[in-house]
Amino acid sequence: MSGEINGTNVIIQNGTGDIVGQMEMTLTHNGTPIDISNKSAGDFVTLLDGELAGKQLQLSGTLVYNDDAQFRATRAASLTGTQDTYTVTYTSSAATDESFSALMVPNGMSDSLPHGDKVSTTLTFLSSGVITHTEAA
Repeated sequence: MSGEINGTNVIIQNGTGDIVGQMEMTLTHNGTPIDISNKSAGDFVTLLDGELAGKQLQLSGTLVYNDDAQFRATRAASLTGTQDTYTVTYTSSAATDESFSALMVPNGMSDSLPHGDKVSTTLTFLSSGVITHTEAA
């Protein structure tokens, strides 16, 4: 395949632009179609075209546990519910980077401590407000 990206090249940065970590993640863009059904459509559902309610970006990812100050600050923010602007970037080359940025709160922190292997932290980042998407070039 040509043009594919490697999932290990996904990074997340905080509002200062500092890298929180490189991560394996799932990104979900949530939104609910708006039902505008009425009796003229009979029993069929009619959805408003081009609109979604409850838009939210949800990132769930795993970072290798480390002693970097930005990683520690993100863990602390998860415990207190503190929001910051986070940007997740898919990197394969300068010509194809795609990113999502929003005010988010890290949530649902879970540490995995396997015997004899690396320790990792899984976090979910929930957006609050407008999401900025930069499409791949």
